[in-house]
Order: sequence, then C-alpha cells, then structure tokens
Amino acid sequence: MNTQAIVDPLIPPLQDNQFIIALIAEISDAPIEQVADRFIQEHGDLGGNVRRAMVKQGIPYHEWSPDLEQFYATTDAFLYETLVWNRADLKNDMRRWIGRYLSYSSSEPQRVLTFGDGLGIDAYYLAQLGHEVTYFDVSQQCAKFARRIFEHGNLNVTMIDNVEQIQQESYDAVLCLDVLEHVPNPSELVGWLSSAIRDAGKLIVHAPFHYIHSAVTTHLRSNRRYSGDFHTLYEPYGLYPVDGKLFWNPLVFEKSETARSRRIPLQLNIGRMLLGIGRNWSTPHNLVTKLLLNSKDLTAMVK
Repeated sequence: MNTQAIVDPLIPPLQDNQFIIALIAEISDAPIEQVADRFIQEHGDLGGNVRRAMVKQGIPYHEWSPDLEQFYATTDAFLYETLVWNRADLKNDMRRWIGRYLSYSSSEPQRVLTFGDGLGIDAYYLAQLGHEVTYFDVSQQCAKFARRIFEHGNLNVTMIDNVEQIQQESYDAVLCLDVLEHVPNPSELVGWLSSAIRDAGKLIVHAPFHYIHSAVTTHLRSNRRYSGDFHTLYEPYGLYPVDGKLFWNPLVFEKSETARSRRIPLQLNIGRMLLGIGRNWSTPHNLVTKLLLNSKDLTAMVK
C-alpha cells in the first residue's frame, strides 16, 4: 500500500479547532477565551501575535539580540504563528512534496531529524509515513505542544531538548524548514547540521531569506544576502543541490562528492536567479508569498 497517498499533510490535530485551542490554553496557562481570540486573530493576521509580543517586550524587528534569543525560548506567541503557518496551503504543499521525495528516494523507512520543527507537525506527518523521526526545537512551549500531539496520535517520535543529543553522521535526511533566516550565523548552523547527515544523506531546506515583512518580524535583515545563494552556505560543507521546487520551497541538498558533478536541475537555477533579486528588492517576492499563503482560506478555517 502506498502510505503517502492516504496520509493528509494537514494532520488530524490541525483539523480540530477545539482540540488546538484547549491544548494551547493548557500549555500557556491562559484563559481559553483569550486563547480563542488570539487563535482567530492569527488566522487573519499571520505573525500578529509574535509582532505584538515583540513590541510589548521592546525587541526590535529583524535584528538579532540576546533578548530575541530568549524570546524564542519562552514566548507563547509562536504557538499561534507556527500553528497557522502549518495550516497554510503553501506549507502543506511543501510537506506533501517532502513526503513524496523521501518515498521516491528509498523504499525503506528513513531516519529523519526535523530540526527547528516548532509544533512538531512535520515530525508527526513523517512518522505517520513510517519514518524513524527525531524532533528538536528551542521553544519550550512548542516542544510541549509537540509532545502532546505525538502522544495524542500514538506516534513514536524521539524528542530531544539539547543539540548535543543529536547523533553525528547518522541521519538519512535532516529537515531544516523556516529556521536559517532566523539565526545570526546560518553558515555555522548548516555546517553543524551537515555533520549530522550520513554520507549520501539529504538536507532539506526552506529558508526565505528575502522575506522581510511585518508578518515575519523575526526574520533577520542581515541574512538577506543569502537569498538565491546555494554556494556560499552549503558547498563548503559538502552539500550540493539535487532537487527541489522552483522557488526553493523546499530545496534538497545531498552530502556527497558525487553530487558535485551532477547537473543542477533547471528549476533550481531559475529559482536562483529569481530569488537572487530578493537580496536587494524583495517586494515582488513578498507579494507572491502573500498570495500563496491564501489568507482567505486560512480565515475560513475558524468559521
């Protein structure tokens, strides 16, 4: 049976508003009416909870600071932002594409690390597909949410709370989705993740470096220089592009010297030119992203 064909990337917990609201209220110790209001607001204003929390704490947008680092670990605002992002068509299409890619890559279950997986939605989906999944995220609140949905789905996902627990050269695939644009040194993180991948293993990335917008106030402006660049960040660590979608949502690298000599797929080269524009002028890209997010459908989810 083709498991891929019967597993919905909009995983069951994402389809149950009452379950989500009750779980967030429990985790954040907030009144359920307040959680419901914030939940509804986020669907019409993606990123609004994070933006308002940053203003309240006096944290500047798009700039790295010790306060921002602490914010990632402790705020409950990402419970709302990452929840709604994971319900968006754009993210579900990406999740489905990754599931198919892994199934085409091997007929056997793969050992996968989902790094920076927030609420654990990607880990949940890949575990449903039969893969051996390890989850990690720095957010304490998000990790609590992930643990609860894994238990609710009776899924065997390994959760780690310290990067030192990540085993070196042992994963068939590492997912790093919507993480690199948030960190002050993306190159250092890529190098570290590469060391966790076995020979001929894959790094699957989505990193919209160009996307500097009020909807994503934690994206760092200093990282825009990496938009459309898969040489500077990845090749020094033996990672070479082998597959992906036009706008690199996602982009797949292989850790292999044999991959160096392969022809880069045409769509990735076209994407490189288009995304490269975003280093200096991201307005067109931001407009396209807004259209792809389909905020009308997101708003309809809470009616």
